[in-house]
Amino acid sequence: MRQLLLIIFLSTLLSSCNSNPVKDLELHNLVALLIGEFSNKEQAENDSSFAHLNLINIRIWKDKPGYWIYSEVSDAKGDHYVYNQTILNYERLDSSTIKSTSYKIISVKDHTTDLDNPEFSSKPSPELFDRLTLDSLKMKTGCQVYFKKKTSTIYSGKTGKGSCNNNIDYIDYIMSTYVVSKSKISIWTKGYNNSGKQVWGKIKGPYKYKRISN
Repeated sequence: MRQLLLIIFLSTLLSSCNSNPVKDLELHNLVALLIGEFSNKEQAENDSSFAHLNLINIRIWKDKPGYWIYSEVSDAKGDHYVYNQTILNYERLDSSTIKSTSYKIISVKDHTTDLDNPEFSSKPSPELFDRLTLDSLKMKTGCQVYFKKKTSTIYSGKTGKGSCNNNIDYIDYIMSTYVVSKSKISIWTKGYNNSGKQVWGKIKGPYKYKRISN
């Protein structure tokens, strides 16, 4: 009788824990690894050719289908100048590939006012993005990043060759590679001309952002 009651209890407990089951565990795990605050402070201290930057990834729009992330890269020194603000959508492409699509924020007047408010410190709340809509975004065509799982806790990704155009005159396209793990995100973005020669970006290697908080 006690064994029967134990089985019923465990079944109820598991049922309640799985009331909102994750449909795609690999996709969910990749997004979980991306979320948080990161810094390349150690890299910048060891190599002055790398600027000291902060990377923040915040999951937003949990009520919308798929996984949406606000991503921000800023200067870790001085006035914390923001170099890049992007909305990213992560979705399953096929059985072995996860696709990330980048969107530029094109309607940001109220949005940036909130982000600049000292009340919100350096990490804006996900609720601040509720009044941003899909109409506020413009997709960066051809700049999708395709991720594949390498180990249980490591994913690697890259853009397609020659597909991600850039608005800088001497750069015909950019390519980015990513390595995402539990404690670090490495990002290497390089610009090329039509001859395939690298004309922009780091030669030595990627920016290496270590996790500083979840």
